[in-house]
Amino acid sequence: MKELTVTIVGLGLIGGSIARSLKSHVKKLYAIDRDKSIIDFAVGQGVIDPSPKDPLCESDVVILCIYPAAALDFLRENKDRIKKGAVVTDVVGIKTPLMELYNELKPDFTYIGGHPMAGREVSGFINSDGGLFEGASFIMTPCEGAGEGAVSVVEAIATAIGCRIVIRTTTEDHDRIIAYTSQLPHVIATAMCDTPLLVKHKNFTGGSFEDVTRVAKINEYLWAELFISNREYLTEEIDRFTKSLGRIKTAIEACDSDGLMRIMRKVRQDKEMIDNA
Repeated sequence: MKELTVTIVGLGLIGGSIARSLKSHVKKLYAIDRDKSIIDFAVGQGVIDPSPKDPLCESDVVILCIYPAAALDFLRENKDRIKKGAVVTDVVGIKTPLMELYNELKPDFTYIGGHPMAGREVSGFINSDGGLFEGASFIMTPCEGAGEGAVSVVEAIATAIGCRIVIRTTTEDHDRIIAYTSQLPHVIATAMCDTPLLVKHKNFTGGSFEDVTRVAKINEYLWAELFISNREYLTEEIDRFTKSLGRIKTAIEACDSDGLMRIMRKVRQDKEMIDNA
């Protein structure tokens, strides 16, 4: 790690948090952002190093911390500037489009998708936190033929920023699972708050309401991209959730307390099993 030069593309909440936690572990840490004032501010704080004219051609690792469509555009426009033999990873919440583009471009670098399972309801470098990823899982989706050396570099970065566990999987499995564990909760929180009752009954809410709706303070630009990009898997999960709601509603309408308790008992046992694993 100490011999690596790394460039982070996009110095927002996630990119800034990675920079804060990674700086002491690498030889040089550069950043690229469309807002030069953020770069200047981060350099002034000592979070990143002053960049050379073209940090991409000098970097052993490039980490894309930008929106899905922007990441695709960046790779298309800069594939020939990225250092030969470099490792490109990212934090994008959907993996298939980037992997498909990589396979289409056939560039001289190795792409290993990355997804630290941590975030906040705020955005921007000003809210970045070097402890954001402490204890989080890191999902990794190596390209076909990726060498163990490249994989080890991304694993080392994940560990350096504080992730507790690194999981290897395919892009398809990542996108399918993340539709349930990440995107569906954002859909549910959005739906829960899409009602006049949200304002009308403000003083009637407690911990359970806050837990379910926390992520409704959503970045609509990012999450609209993620939802639509992963629509095949996400709509399947929405259908599954709708059917589950239907079963609960039917039991309530029928005053079927035994049926309700069976559902609740099963999900309680499953949740306890996961929490205690």
